[in-house]
Amino acid sequence: MQTSSSLLARRKVTPLKPLRVVRILLVEDCKSDVFLMERMLEDVSVNCFYEITDVPRLVDAFYKIDKEKFDLVMLDLNLLDIDGVASVAALRAQVPYLPIVVYSGVDDPKTKEKALMCGASHYLVKGRESGFGLKHMIERAVA
Repeated sequence: MQTSSSLLARRKVTPLKPLRVVRILLVEDCKSDVFLMERMLEDVSVNCFYEITDVPRLVDAFYKIDKEKFDLVMLDLNLLDIDGVASVAALRAQVPYLPIVVYSGVDDPKTKEKALMCGASHYLVKGRESGFGLKHMIERAVA
């Protein structure tokens, strides 16, 4: 007769599949910031998987958006090819249906206000958000 522990040892345990996959286009030219965001979201992913595609320039983002489907754009304001809230306005003009979350090192109320007026859904400051805060803002933006 087999014991319950031996039956459990032979039972194949399959990992839970995420309930939702969120495809994020991360427009960020600093690889360490890309890595940090990936780690932060990985640490808080319970029922959701974040599939992150990163590009260093806004022109690369336009190319990716034309070729692939994304649920959200995370946008740094200081990029190789464009600087400031002009990137938000350009992205909003190109893809009016896609939520844009600015994730920038610029902690300035006027810049935040301009980014939101140009079409950003949310404005987050790098280093100020926890993984859970980041996850919450992403969920609100794609809801």
